[in-house]
Amino acid sequence: MILALVVFSSSTTASRLKRLANLNQLRGVTLTQSPRAVSQNGCAYALRCPIDSLPALLELADRYHVKHGHVYKELTDEAGRKMYQQI
Repeated sequence: MILALVVFSSSTTASRLKRLANLNQLRGVTLTQSPRAVSQNGCAYALRCPIDSLPALLELADRYHVKHGHVYKELTDEAGRKMYQQI
């Protein structure tokens, strides 16, 4: 399964969108610390979701004015290492 990562500057903002996702029955959305490879200012948070849920999650963010940072596709190579591609 291909996953997406939506980066936030605060856990409060990320938690707000996660709560909205739950209320709107979007499945598979989890809150995590951003991987070092994608956090630009050190400590940041991200929502991880299946790539096919990403449009609905971003639409919720727009509808409720929840500001987010970059969005990434999470890829895994043959050795199990994660890589991130900005989308």
